Amino acid sequence: MIDALIQEAECRGYRIRWHRGGPNAAWIPTQRAITVQDGMDDATTLCALAHELGHAHYNDPPGHHGMREIRADRFAAKLLVSPTEYAAAEALFGPQPALIANELGVTVKVLKTWTSIYERNAA
Repeated sequence: MIDALIQEAECRGYRIRWHRGGPNAAWIPTQRAITVQDGMDDATTLCALAHELGHAHYNDPPGHHGMREIRADRFAAKLLVSPTEYAAAEALFGPQPALIANELGVTVKVLKTWTSIYERNAA
């Protein structure tokens, strides 16, 4: 899934780079590049890349700004979590976010963001 997301980013005209140390990932708008920390587990890598792709999608400036971070989190959650796959995982594991996230290959943070979007839309 990471390769597919990298391909999607490149199709949108963004370059993917890898770095050691520092943040999990970062959007560098002046270079139209997303840099991702090498050596993270697959779920963390995937979710960090999707989050930064959200910043790229909205052409956010550098830095961590509250609403932009929330918007990038939501972008990543919508991109990575399918309602059908979530329902199947929840049927298997019940209301266990860590187990569901593991089944879906995402972080618990992304899963919780997705469920908050779903709950808000269901209300």
